[in-house]
Amino acid sequence: MTDNYKYELEDLVTTAMEQKPLDFEDAFGNLIISKLQTAINDKKIQVAQQMYGYTPEPELENNSEEE
Repeated sequence: MTDNYKYELEDLVTTAMEQKPLDFEDAFGNLIISKLQTAINDKKIQVAQQMYGYTPEPELENNSEEE
């Protein structure tokens, strides 16, 4: 899964220190969504493994974006 989020944890701290509540809200919401999606996907895999003996294939990283 590729995360296309524009905020990092340091952005959250910076916006808090600079007292920018709207930017803080955007950064916080963005970070929480990212964490929740990761947790939900991990739980889906865990449930599938328990129910069906499913083992996910490792994700191949696409290095073409970095070039």
